[in-house]
Amino acid sequence: MKGKKVNREILLRLISLCEMVEKRGINPFEVEVAEALNQIRQMLPKWKSFDEYCLDAETINKLSKVVKLQEEWVKHRSSTLYSDPEIIRSKLMELEAKTLAQIFLKAWHPVISIEKLSAKKLKEALTYWENLPEERFKLEKAPFQEEGLPELASKDELLKLKIFVEEEFNRLLEKFWFELLDKAKGKEKISYWDFVFSDNYEDFVVRSYLTSFLVSYGYAEILVKPMEDEIFLIPKLKPEKPTQTAPTSLTIPINYARWLKLKKERKK
Repeated sequence: MKGKKVNREILLRLISLCEMVEKRGINPFEVEVAEALNQIRQMLPKWKSFDEYCLDAETINKLSKVVKLQEEWVKHRSSTLYSDPEIIRSKLMELEAKTLAQIFLKAWHPVISIEKLSAKKLKEALTYWENLPEERFKLEKAPFQEEGLPELASKDELLKLKIFVEEEFNRLLEKFWFELLDKAKGKEKISYWDFVFSDNYEDFVVRSYLTSFLVSYGYAEILVKPMEDEIFLIPKLKPEKPTQTAPTSLTIPINYARWLKLKKERKK
């Protein structure tokens, strides 16, 4: 009975995770679909009741929606020729003002030039605006709503999904922080990829995920050098709460291809 209860909880977590991806627009590749299907395949022979089979079917349905979202996500990225905004920003910062102006002039296609606006049309437009009654310009004041800051990835999400209990999460995070301090050995910074790498792909993903929490909760800082394609971790001797009032999002690819590349480099 205990085993069945654990299996039911795993399926409920998967359903909750899929719904969160669907409703919040999170990167659908955060869900390891292949691994989830493998778990479900192992559980199937253990189901006996109608409710258990229904829960199994619902999980499969949610995962299929995530796969659809993954397909749309890839199509969108490829159609927009996606580039890392940090790399683009760094390249722009290195350009001189004269070079930027020349690029702007080459790309600039003002509407006034395309539509061939004449002096006569300008005069007609001016006359139109001058003759409009003043009442047309009295707009109602819309209520101002201050937008909240973007949500940081937090342990609360994991606790809601029942992936961790709070004590377990804190203990795991502190252990991981001590490992970072030990590997840095007094150095100011350490290579991000050297720290998160593992010979096992699943461990590599878990280490990358935990590292994001180290940064979010002030156990470490992250330093990105996009022009050199380098990422560093700067460990903190004492956790410091992030001081940013408007946190930024940094996407670091940790897919299977990246892991294989890192593994191959270490065999040389």
